[in-house]
Amino acid sequence: MDKEQFRGEFSQAFYRSLEEGGIEISALPAAQLQALTRACSDAVFATLDRLDRPKPPDSEEVLWTGKPFMRLGENYELTNQRLRIYKGVFSRSLHEVDLVHVREATFTQNLGERMWSLGDVTLVTTNPEHPEIVLENVKDPEKVRETIRSAYLAEQKRRGVRYREDA
Repeated sequence: MDKEQFRGEFSQAFYRSLEEGGIEISALPAAQLQALTRACSDAVFATLDRLDRPKPPDSEEVLWTGKPFMRLGENYELTNQRLRIYKGVFSRSLHEVDLVHVREATFTQNLGERMWSLGDVTLVTTNPEHPEIVLENVKDPEKVRETIRSAYLAEQKRRGVRYREDA
């Protein structure tokens, strides 16, 4: 449907709705009411057009950032596609994990960590070189674990990846 057809159908539906609701708009001259109806239909059309456009598949958005408590030079960044671990104060290194490779996320807290709302989040991956990744002393580890879990399940679904347990 092109824009003019949409405007026509929107205008008919708009006037029909006013009529069925018993709403009379006599304060506006007919030309202004038509202009208002046209502006509303254009806004709806533009909004629907934006909703129909798919989001670029490789657009990456940051979901969470954090760092270990009382440790310099280490930062974590979770996006909808990967987890990045930056290390170093004077020199810098980066370790990335694609979320499609994460199989499980857990968290642990000892009594002292619970008092400070800190803990470790452990990721089990399918990467043989790094089968386990630990994010140490992160703030609110249960929430972080759940954020990571939601992100890796969404990424696996987006890519059509399924893991099965071997017996």
